[in-house]
Amino acid sequence: MANILVVEDEPVLLKNIAALLAKSGHTVLTASDGLEVLKLLGLEGRTAGAIPEVIILDVMLPNVNGYQVLQKMHGNAATKALPVILLTGYTELRDAFEKFKNVKAFLHKPFDPKRLLNSLADVLAASRPSSGG
Repeated sequence: MANILVVEDEPVLLKNIAALLAKSGHTVLTASDGLEVLKLLGLEGRTAGAIPEVIILDVMLPNVNGYQVLQKMHGNAATKALPVILLTGYTELRDAFEKFKNVKAFLHKPFDPKRLLNSLADVLAASRPSSGG
């Protein structure tokens, strides 16, 4: 399965998403604010740990919001193409994120857990090289 970074500032939602993904066989790392994400990715103040295969990113975060995280990622060769699934309660924000080519899916809160798993499966399938020849 995949290494997934889940970034959400609502503790119950973060716990539920992490549990859902772990139950599905994924390795899950969690963060509750944007600054923590930048540090984990090595974009702010330290060397990166293991770069996840996909980030599930809330838009409204403390310290550094999701848009600012994407801007920092976009400016770094190691993270520019890292696939992101955005979580938001604000449908009108979608257009603001269209310029980031690594944003592969938008999920509007509240969302069906099956929709999250389906979006994640689609993003992973698209980001991994096909084994067909």
